Formats: sequence, structure tokens, C-alpha cells
Amino acid sequence: MTVLAQVLRRSSLRWLSTIGLLLVASFATVLSFTGYLGELHWYLDLTSHFKRQYLLVGVVTLVCGWWGDRRWRKALIGVSLLCVVLNLVEIVPWYLPQKATTLPSAVPLRLLHSNVLVRNRQYASVISLVRETKPDIAVFQEVNAGWLTALEVIRDQLPYTYAEPDAVGFGNVIYSVLPLEQPSVQFLGQTKVSSLVAQVRKGAQSVTLITTHPPPPIRAALFQSRNQLLTAIAPYVRSQTSPVILLGDFNISLWSPYYKRLEADSGLRNSRAGFGLLPSWSPRAWLSLLAIPIDHCLVSPGITVLKTQTGRNVGSDHLPLIVDVAVPRG
Repeated sequence: MTVLAQVLRRSSLRWLSTIGLLLVASFATVLSFTGYLGELHWYLDLTSHFKRQYLLVGVVTLVCGWWGDRRWRKALIGVSLLCVVLNLVEIVPWYLPQKATTLPSAVPLRLLHSNVLVRNRQYASVISLVRETKPDIAVFQEVNAGWLTALEVIRDQLPYTYAEPDAVGFGNVIYSVLPLEQPSVQFLGQTKVSSLVAQVRKGAQSVTLITTHPPPPIRAALFQSRNQLLTAIAPYVRSQTSPVILLGDFNISLWSPYYKRLEADSGLRNSRAGFGLLPSWSPRAWLSLLAIPIDHCLVSPGITVLKTQTGRNVGSDHLPLIVDVAVPRG
């Protein structure tokens, strides 16, 4: 009887674990679908950002399914496969090599973007990153007076600068090796969140640099504000007569319908294409499995992306983004 009891107990545990895994896989699969409905409600849009995590869940439950209870094994494997396929379709294209032709006359330009996190005080880490990467243009977000004071030392390397006036905590600032022509503050689509715009000339080609930081969609009003700003960017980009580089923490991932509309309507492309997802934000540094790609560099078709990578942690909840491009001479 003891042996029989042990067999029954093991069978029961296998059955329960298989049912539990099936529920987990089903939940991840449902969330993989709901992200496409983000325009219906901001809760649904939030579910679009975690394709990488859903894929991981699908892979784990698929592997476990082979040892699951035989009565539910096929269901678990089928749902897990669906979850894996749904998310691979959205993830794999970002790793596929891109066809890019760099003209012999094109000039290189290195961009650095970092949301430094307003409460972060690791000024030396950010300054060291600038020294190491030697960007032509560096954009920092969530800066305040303390950050602007600390970053003054990099003006020996990046002498030209333009900061958002009266930034009290979530300001933007641009530092550049090249003169910043016609710098301005723009309120695109709303009146509260500002973007910085400047013309940068390298060689004979002038480039329009735009940096923007839409609010995080953590409640309905901020969700609407973020989307209004993103919607207004596209016509602004199309109105420019020079190639555009759009850089910033957009508080939106690659899979949100609002992000996809931004790319389609503006004609810009993400510099990540061919270099992978490069997750850039997580609530805590040690929660890397939850990291999602919300910091972006988008460029006009005439600009060739040579490399995109994330930098090391500088004390923020965002990793820096380092982008090398080639700009036609004009």
C-alpha cells in the first residue's frame, strides 16, 4: 500500500504541476494577443511591452510539457508552441541583418543617449561613460540643476550645449562636438512635455536632431499625453528638409501599436534593426529578466546605422544607448 500511495502521490503532483503550467502558458498567450489591442485601453497597451518575457515563459512551459501528465501534455505543448510562435514573430526580425549601403563620402557620427534618473547621484559614472565612448553628440534626460552643474566638466569634450530652460527634474540637455544651430524647445501635440530640436552640421550635410521624453503611461491621463506627443512627432519629422535623428526615452516598446504607428507615419526606422532588442529599462538593475526596450534612436532612411549597443549601468534604471551612424555629406 505504501508503494501504491507513493505512485498515486507522484501522479497527483504531476497532474497538478501540468495543470499549473498550462494555466501559466495560457495566461502568457492571452497577454501576447492583448498587446495588439492597445488602442482600446491603456491596460491592454501595457501588455504589449513584454514579448521577450512571454517568449521565455512559452519556452519553459514547452520544455516542461514533455514530462507533463499525459492527459494534459498535448494541450500544454500546443498552447506553449502558440505562445512561442506569437512572440518569435515579433522578436526575430530585430536580429536579422539589415542591408545597408554606406557611401564612401559619408561621415561617421556617434550618438550617446542616457536617461540618468533624476534621483541618481552617480555623476562620475556618467562622466566616465562620456570619456570612454567619445560621442559626437550626447543627450541626457531627467536632468535637474544638480546634473547640469555636474555635467559642466564634459564641455571640454563636448563644448556646445543646449538645455531645456528651467528644468526642475525631468529636463533634457544636448552636448555636442559640433555647433548646435537654431536650437529650440518644441511642445509637440500638447503643452506640458517639451522636446529639444537643433540642427547639426557635419561635412556639408545638416541633420535635424530631436530629443523627446514622453511621460510614462502609468495612468490614463499620462497615457493620452504620451500618445499625443508621439502622434505629433510624425508630421513634425516630415516637415523637416534635412535627415532626422530622433532620440530619447519614449516610454514605449517596439511592439505597442502607438510605436508602430510612429515608425510608419514618420518614415523613420529604429537603429536597433539588425542589432537585437537591447532591453534598456528595468525597475531594478537585478531584475534584468523584466527589462524592456523603451529608449530609442530613430533615423531617416538616408542615414546608415553602423552599430547600436547599450552601455554599462550608470546608476539609473535605464541603460545608455550608443549609436554609430554614417551621415551622407549632402
